[in-house]
Amino acid sequence: MAYDLVIQNGTVVDGSGRARYQADIGVADGRIAEVGKIKNGAKKVIDASDLIVAPGFIDPHTHYDAQICWDPLVSCSSWHGITTVVMGNCGVGIAPCRPDVHDIVTWDLVNVEGISFDVLSKESSGTGRVSPTS
Repeated sequence: MAYDLVIQNGTVVDGSGRARYQADIGVADGRIAEVGKIKNGAKKVIDASDLIVAPGFIDPHTHYDAQICWDPLVSCSSWHGITTVVMGNCGVGIAPCRPDVHDIVTWDLVNVEGISFDVLSKESSGTGRVSPTS
């Protein structure tokens, strides 16, 4: 079977809890059709040597900001097939953040989470806002 896309030589992290492994990914009609050593051709081939390939689902809205400390597998998500999570409170964080939108993001957390604007606007040294380049 010829595929639309083959991603070769990637390190697969599939979200099943299985250890990462080297494999090729064959994609046909927008779906993963085969994972393994693929010898058939494809319309397009991507060399993923030294890269992670993570087929699955991305959860952009998590509440793992505390749970990650005692549950490094963020079990609830991985149990449901999520392979990537965006960390933060509700998937939102104030760093890194462009300076021109820092106040908007900060006020979002003030309003939604009831966290003090003054606390969110200070870096740990107390010298002001966190710079996106620090």
